[in-house]
Amino acid sequence: MTESAPEVAFTPDEPTDHKRSWARVAVGMAPSLVALAAWWGGTALGWLPDIKGLFPVFVVWVFASAMVPLAYIRKLYCLLIVFFLPLPITAFVLAMNFTTARVEGASMWPTLVEGDVLLVDTTADPAPLGIYVFEVEGENNPLVKRLAAMPGQLVDLRFGRMFADDVEVHPRRGGRTDEWNTERPVPSVSGMSFPRTLKDDQYFLLGDNPAQSRDSRRFGPVGRDSIKGRVVWSLKGSHGFGPVE
Repeated sequence: MTESAPEVAFTPDEPTDHKRSWARVAVGMAPSLVALAAWWGGTALGWLPDIKGLFPVFVVWVFASAMVPLAYIRKLYCLLIVFFLPLPITAFVLAMNFTTARVEGASMWPTLVEGDVLLVDTTADPAPLGIYVFEVEGENNPLVKRLAAMPGQLVDLRFGRMFADDVEVHPRRGGRTDEWNTERPVPSVSGMSFPRTLKDDQYFLLGDNPAQSRDSRRFGPVGRDSIKGRVVWSLKGSHGFGPVE
């Protein structure tokens, strides 16, 4: 004769498995939600680079951190998965969308100085007055310059200044005309005549320090395929870790 199992009394106030599961979900989601808030706040305040490709990473992280605690695995393994899941995904996003560049020479002084290490967004479309990395035939290394004029704009160099559609784009923050004429003029060193209208798929790039810059005044406008990415952040150097304008 077999003995029956003892009857277990039901206590309404005792936590059920369902309640314990939701508690584990809340604990598991905490790190991802805190990281998401920190990333959003850091980019809004300008403390971190705005890397739009990271948003899907956080979405996956929050979803996974909610699902993993429901699995029947040890709590330690749950924590390890929740904490380390975003690392390979983040590394993949950064590798696919970003690269780094190192400044050589004084062509972008005082904005950038030699030795600065920059984060470059290879997915960014050309936009006026952004700093871009591009390649030119005959140059051993990629160049870093400011995009001064877009396709279809009328480019003119006069009185030591540059104009795009009659809007002064260099010097960017003003300055006395005679000072720029005498100390940092903006002449054309390639024999190109100005004013000239850029054709389709022609971009005019100029160094912030024209007197020591090899740029579109020498080799002419460049095509879209030559532009490899936009500088979005300083990783090391004169700016430390921070934005670059």
